[in-house]
Amino acid sequence: MDIEELLEISSEIRDSIRTYISETEDHGEVIKIRAQDVTRKIDLFAEEALENALHSRDRCARIISEELGDHVYPKGGEPEFTLIFDPIDGSTNATLGIPFFCSSIAYSPNVKHITFEDVQASVVATIYGKTYYAVKGEHAWVDGTLLPREIRGKTKRAFSIYTYGADSIPDAMLQFLTGTKKMVIRVLGSIALEICLVAEGALDAVIDVRDLVNGYDIAGASLILKEAGGIITDLKGKEFGTEVGRTHNVSLIAALEPGVHAEMLEIVSLK
Repeated sequence: MDIEELLEISSEIRDSIRTYISETEDHGEVIKIRAQDVTRKIDLFAEEALENALHSRDRCARIISEELGDHVYPKGGEPEFTLIFDPIDGSTNATLGIPFFCSSIAYSPNVKHITFEDVQASVVATIYGKTYYAVKGEHAWVDGTLLPREIRGKTKRAFSIYTYGADSIPDAMLQFLTGTKKMVIRVLGSIALEICLVAEGALDAVIDVRDLVNGYDIAGASLILKEAGGIITDLKGKEFGTEVGRTHNVSLIAALEPGVHAEMLEIVSLK
């Protein structure tokens, strides 16, 4: 599967989701409660949209996804490749009518033991129209523009910092949040999309200290950030080298500039 086919599939899924939202009043209805999240009607619809896209192309894939877990579609088939899929990243926003959410697909030609390094291409398609994508070793783009792009008019550093629900928050992080007026904080509710904004240069960093992020949340966006020249690690500065499907309940720091990453790493390490 090349990047063009992955882009086509992502676009089809986004179009289907837009139509579904416009025609289905209860698209945000919770149909399953999980340990740390919920499944909504719109989540399962997006899963079906991916299956429909594969079916129309006579493709068989191993799919690692948020809602349906690790499975093969069509069932019983011989998978040609693996897709790591987050159908709706930002489903609360989707439910509330806040147009800041996305679908994320990461591709690996392998079908066993998929690590973050095995991801060869990815697409993060936003509901409002922007499409971020990357090919390993060939850079990253947003709507055909190379990342990072020039951000005009930016006068302050901008961060997204997830702390709500965390068991503990480093004192240095609290001081950072309250100690300066020379930055802006935006917690937007879609971790994959916010990592892409880091790759774009709009956000300086995303920090999540809640231990709630899973591999399927960030597999696509991680490649986009890395191909843009950025860095994503856990709170100890270690890159994610585990199998994507077995990466659960992690925290992260994502930054475009090494100096910013080092600064955030120091902050979260101080007790």
